Amino acid sequence: MNNKRIMWIDYLKVLAILGVLGIHCSSILLDNKYFFSNAWIESVVCSSLFRFAIILFVMASGYLLLRKDQPIEIIPHRIRRILVPFLFWFIIYVIIKVIFTDVLGPSWTIINFLSYLFSGFLNPLNVSVQFWYVYMILGLYLMSPIISKWIQNAKVVDIEYFLLLWALVSLLRFMNVDTIIVDYLRYFSGSIGYFVLGYYLTIKKHELLTNKKFGILLFIIGTLITVCGTIILSVICSSQSLFFIRLGDITPGACLQAVGLFILVKNIDYSLINQKINDFITNISRDSYGIYLVNILVLNFLEKIHILNFMKYTTLSIICAIIIVMTISMVIVELFNKVPILQPFSGRG
Repeated sequence: MNNKRIMWIDYLKVLAILGVLGIHCSSILLDNKYFFSNAWIESVVCSSLFRFAIILFVMASGYLLLRKDQPIEIIPHRIRRILVPFLFWFIIYVIIKVIFTDVLGPSWTIINFLSYLFSGFLNPLNVSVQFWYVYMILGLYLMSPIISKWIQNAKVVDIEYFLLLWALVSLLRFMNVDTIIVDYLRYFSGSIGYFVLGYYLTIKKHELLTNKKFGILLFIIGTLITVCGTIILSVICSSQSLFFIRLGDITPGACLQAVGLFILVKNIDYSLINQKINDFITNISRDSYGIYLVNILVLNFLEKIHILNFMKYTTLSIICAIIIVMTISMVIVELFNKVPILQPFSGRG
């Protein structure tokens, strides 16, 4: 195992990718046609449990990048590592969508295909739902030289001031408060706050930030906010409300979950864990980006051939789906990584 690996970061990334798979697998039944069935309620609970996923990825990246200066010269390398695997799998997704979903109609031409490819590149959500993360993390990487220079020279109180503004603006945006000041403070909102928070939680000295029980408590509170908020709002609206589990948005429940898990994972002594387990976790961590890119393709295929059935034994089905999709996705990434010509496309890092 590479001694330069940071074990708690590897565990954090594995939790994050499991959370991503959990969100994708449990969201299938979040639909009005299943509203308030037992399957829907189980899906709400399961989906609420995994809202921390993307936030953990961002916080891990924030810690790794902001703890040292990020020279502009290294940015092209970082972007290439993100962009090359993404472009490869993006084109694969487009080809499959064109062939199997009739998105361009029965008599499409190469011009139609290239036009769809280009429009999909501008808005990748039209191709596959998970690709928004790639553009978000690229944006943070592009800003990292500026943020790292500031944060390396900032006092802790300066970082806390930034995070306080970020939390307030994010909360106002979450609550859809219609005030012009939010527009002018939008730079203090979004994923950049989690990027900075991942670094801050490692330098701030406070006994609660080393307390694993406190981390677990935050995770439980965050999960309850999302579960109860979703069910109560749905009852009030008499239809499904996903206000608390909106994709890509900054939500208080997900925030508390992610901070709680960050505190918990960071303060575990990994020398007490069997080395084979640590090596296995490191391997999954390296494959996590590739798994992220591939997983929707695998999930859609399994649905297409009717291997997954979430209506019966919903929670158990979601757990099984996570394991199956994780295993197949990881095998694909590992296979790509074994073929030298395909290694740049594997997404392994």
